[in-house]
Amino acid sequence: MQYQVITEQQQLDEFVSAIGGATVLALDTEFMRRRTLYPEVALIQVYDGENLALIDPLAALDYSNFWEVLKSEDVLKILHSPSEDIEVFNNFAGFVPTPMFDTQFALQLLGEGNCVGFANMVKQILEIEIDKSESRTNWLQRPLTTKQLDYAASDVFYLLPCFNHIYKQISEKGLTEIVLEESQLVIEKRSYELPDKLLYQDIKNAWQLKPRDLATLQLLAPWRRSKAKDKNLALNFVLKEQNMVEIAKRRPTNISSMRNIPGVEAMEVNRSGKEILKLVEQAKSVDIEQCPEKLLRLIDYPQYKKAAKDISSKIKQVACKTEIPAEVFASKKQINQLISWKWKHTDKSRSELLKPDLLKSWRWEFLKDALAEWQ
Repeated sequence: MQYQVITEQQQLDEFVSAIGGATVLALDTEFMRRRTLYPEVALIQVYDGENLALIDPLAALDYSNFWEVLKSEDVLKILHSPSEDIEVFNNFAGFVPTPMFDTQFALQLLGEGNCVGFANMVKQILEIEIDKSESRTNWLQRPLTTKQLDYAASDVFYLLPCFNHIYKQISEKGLTEIVLEESQLVIEKRSYELPDKLLYQDIKNAWQLKPRDLATLQLLAPWRRSKAKDKNLALNFVLKEQNMVEIAKRRPTNISSMRNIPGVEAMEVNRSGKEILKLVEQAKSVDIEQCPEKLLRLIDYPQYKKAAKDISSKIKQVACKTEIPAEVFASKKQINQLISWKWKHTDKSRSELLKPDLLKSWRWEFLKDALAEWQ
């Protein structure tokens, strides 16, 4: 396995020129996620079958020509389980490479099981055992060790032959467009941001709160996200989710009472206590008629179990006809997403949300008759 580490502009320019005629690129990233909201990109791996490069994003390089290759609709980008890589590219490059082919989803579509890891895929298809001991290494250290570099290079070196094997089966079954559409769906979901006014509904245990408490949480949730973005801090390093719920429930009137809330850390109070108190006071001035309604969990709806079972049954019937695994059509989470969208939201709030997976793209083409009542 030969590869080059790119840290100089000339190296990058020459590599971009070398892969200029490629129609398929194996792609991967290495990154760190410690206390930050956004992943810290540490390496970009690219392989066209002949040229393999590890591009160092910590080097001061002009990536514009390289980005054009990744944006080209004529170049198919191959990734394995790209959800986090999508976030890396969104934040570092400002776009996501498309069209994209996810080998993990393709294996799922072929009935090889859910969430097949990269090492297992390589072992299953190429009969090669790869060393995954560097997966939790410090990718931001410099210089990177030979072992780290070999590990990173292997991620794309073995990905390409695995793709070739998988793609043959996928294309023979006429499923190529489904894989491409699924990647677009994942990109859309990873790029979507819930509106500020609805963010409180996604907070764990928000269902325990009364309307007046929810008015406080409705202000705290977008404040926390905004501060996390400004400081590039993981959300829970601004204010832990469970502590945010407790603050909304107890509505402290001063710093001392906030410190006395079980679980609330001194760091949270010292860093943001005054801002939090202002939001608590602001929420108190909201008329009770304007406070959010109490939230219901799906299990609180009497018809939930029956509805979920009915949707699952209809999907299984379609799955039998299409020979697409039922679990590919819908996980339990995706079924719950559909029911929540229909039962918990008004027409107005639905217009601000992403449509459920089951009501769009390739899934809807297969399920539109079976799930017409849920549209």
